[in-house]
Amino acid sequence: MKKFKNSWLIQLKVWLRALVRDPKQFVRNRDICECSSCGYRGFFATARKGHVHAAFRCPNCESRPRDRNIALFFQKNALSFDGKSILHIAPEWPLFRQLKAEPGYVGGDIQKRRNANSIVDITSINFDSNHFDFLICNHVMEHVQDDKKAMEECYRVLKNGGVAIFSVPLSGKPETWEPPAGMSVPEIEAIVGWDHKRYYGYDFADKLEKFGFKVEIFKINEAEAKLHGIASGDFNDEIFIARK
Repeated sequence: MKKFKNSWLIQLKVWLRALVRDPKQFVRNRDICECSSCGYRGFFATARKGHVHAAFRCPNCESRPRDRNIALFFQKNALSFDGKSILHIAPEWPLFRQLKAEPGYVGGDIQKRRNANSIVDITSINFDSNHFDFLICNHVMEHVQDDKKAMEECYRVLKNGGVAIFSVPLSGKPETWEPPAGMSVPEIEAIVGWDHKRYYGYDFADKLEKFGFKVEIFKINEAEAKLHGIASGDFNDEIFIARK
């Protein structure tokens, strides 16, 4: 993955927002971090005061822990995108900026956005079966009402031998919490967050495997988590590597 150059404009925006959100972060003792996404080395901005991720946002590329974990997976496995096709669902800016120049890259969203180059509905992907070498689905499934159909479609469009990278908010529990019938949207969102449909547990891997994927969780050690600002302990932004 190509490294993103230093952007003083982005850094100014991130630090101004950080100053308003959590001004005391500038006088607290903090660790120097290294962004696995863009290569920046220095302090990261906090998400908000008291947030579990003390080092949350890279000021140079705006990556969050889950973005950096995906970048670290590609880095540690020395994966090349040369001549490869990539489907990136609902692209986030940090990864979009670095992947958009790849000839086989499709950054797809259900609606037109500046950080997307194609209209794609994850429950009805408008590409032939066995089309993509890589698929990235970063904190998307929790927003999809019919997540089973979405998983089925992701499997369909991935080539044999292809790799899909999934991340979702995890409850830390073994099983996914699904709202009972009749629960109102405000009640659901009070439990799982805005626009989320459920709260996934570690059975997310089992759900993917039902559609044919072979799944493993990408593990990092405490030193890597600290260096790259990917949290630690029970709060790692874990990613699920699903192979076809």
